[in-house]
Amino acid sequence: MKILKKMMMALAVMFTCGVSYAASSHSTKNPTKDEVINTYLNAVVHGKLAGIDDAINDDAQFTMTRGERVNTLNKRQILENLKSSENIEQGCQCTKTVVQDSDDMTTQKVEMKYDDFTRTDVITAQRVGRGWEITKVDTSFK
Repeated sequence: MKILKKMMMALAVMFTCGVSYAASSHSTKNPTKDEVINTYLNAVVHGKLAGIDDAINDDAQFTMTRGERVNTLNKRQILENLKSSENIEQGCQCTKTVVQDSDDMTTQKVEMKYDDFTRTDVITAQRVGRGWEITKVDTSFK
């Protein structure tokens, strides 16, 4: 009987720990649209990659237009590119404008002005489950 009581107590403690861990990790897996956009901008502009993998949908599409060339990249390729510039601060002025915003989707235009050119990212994020993820980014240079 003592063994049964100890086993029940151990199961209760494990259940309590599991529930509290799930609750704390669950809340971080439900980012807001502003959080995913800011996570992306921190990675691109400041080289801070914390949370970037979770902020981007696995099927996200990235297009970069340079002159007449259009390159299409996937999440893995973008993450590799961002890792190559980790902790590198971009010397640019950054402005963000909301293009379209609803309960399930947001599109925001970000202009990064450098001395010689301007990079424009049009970022689309969508509600996925309870949280938000970036699903598309179109980049152009002028």
